[in-house]
Amino acid sequence: MAVTFDNTVFNASQATTGIYALGGFTGTNLLSGATPVTINGSIDQPNSTVGVNLNVGGVTTVGATGTYLGYSAADNDDYVYYFNVTGGGLATPVTIGVSGVAAPALGVVTPVTTANVTAPVGPNTPCFATGTLIRTSEGDVPVEALAEGDLVVTAAGAHRPVRWIGRRRVACDRHRDPHAVWPVRVLAGAFGDGLPQRDVWLSPDHAVCVSVVAEVLIPIKHLVNGATIAQVPVDEVTYWHVELDSHDVLLAEGLPAESFLDTGVRSGFENGSDPVTLHPDFAPRSHADFCRPLVQGGALVAAVRAQLATRAAALGWTITSDPDLHLVADGAVIRPVVSGDVARFALPAGTRSLHLMSRTYTPYLLDATTGDRRRLGVPLRGLSVRDGLGFSRDVALDDPALAAGFSFVQGQAGDLWRWTDGSAVLPAALWAGARGEVTLEVALVSASHWAGDGVYASPASARAATESRALAA
Repeated sequence: MAVTFDNTVFNASQATTGIYALGGFTGTNLLSGATPVTINGSIDQPNSTVGVNLNVGGVTTVGATGTYLGYSAADNDDYVYYFNVTGGGLATPVTIGVSGVAAPALGVVTPVTTANVTAPVGPNTPCFATGTLIRTSEGDVPVEALAEGDLVVTAAGAHRPVRWIGRRRVACDRHRDPHAVWPVRVLAGAFGDGLPQRDVWLSPDHAVCVSVVAEVLIPIKHLVNGATIAQVPVDEVTYWHVELDSHDVLLAEGLPAESFLDTGVRSGFENGSDPVTLHPDFAPRSHADFCRPLVQGGALVAAVRAQLATRAAALGWTITSDPDLHLVADGAVIRPVVSGDVARFALPAGTRSLHLMSRTYTPYLLDATTGDRRRLGVPLRGLSVRDGLGFSRDVALDDPALAAGFSFVQGQAGDLWRWTDGSAVLPAALWAGARGEVTLEVALVSASHWAGDGVYASPASARAATESRALAA
């Protein structure tokens, strides 16, 4: 299982240069700058390469190549990955260590695992969240209550003994990429009647077994739709995994989901080094050991997503293309007068607190191939303020006052726009000097630009039935 960096940024406390010698890394200097290190690409075994941009001594290097050397553990929250960086204008190669938590301590030799094994993926290992009921020969049992030797029931009806139980508590609020570790909630019935029987919470990389011509495994993160299957931000979660003698499909809340397959990530669990008496063979497995084909994209995933959309509609979820654009001014809701792609709001010049509010969506949830995980509100083309008494101000999209709740300025074919995140702060300085009633004019790129075909609105029954569960233990 490769580790993928999607233009991942490591800040000054998460990246350091150093010296790699005799299987150890000694940190020498923390990297600096607004974005000290950006890595793009995937690593598997040592000598895998990625693209690297970095700032060394105030000099920015773009387009360098990072060759993966190995990894070391970093607390219980992530790993440190080491790269030898060359090219991109560097006069001499640079060795760096990066981590989602803290970079290696300076001046201390840290042993680096350089074995020819798959790079560990840290806390985003496929797992069940605390409280998940697993089918056993004695009935459904919370995953945290399972023990080695217990007989679990597979999707095929076989009774198989548990070989090992993995456990890991993840501080999502401290993780460099919370999307990689936030749990995914699958609502009861999302895949069909009784599938699952009640809400089930999985890590993003946990694969479920679905039948499309034949049975395949699909990581749940590729099936998120923001409705019946949604990623839920939490501060902390404890993940568990159940290992058998070989990879298989278990029943979690009645939903077929994979058991643990060690592809080199066992040490990422808090109890990864616990002695196991049943079976001493813990050699890392490979993708060839999967019990079903693992599918992560293409026509099969698209077909399953379409089936899930049909099921969501049957459960009462509806699609809306209305962004519900409005202001909250000093706590009061103000609705606009809309003409085409322009919304006009009237507000008192003395307004002190102003938020531009709207529904939001995440492009990734509508099309998993985009990779865009931003929470998007509305795309602004222009913003202006008038009071009818001589005060007039056109606000540039890159105005420093537009900060909280705004994404970056982007454009295409000369057209510029800037997304909000659904709750954008408009500071009072924008209309300072205005008198009486102020007209705020918000020009959008296009009404049809918002969310494409729209986003899901939940039925009242789904809101009422959504379960609340303690996910950390």
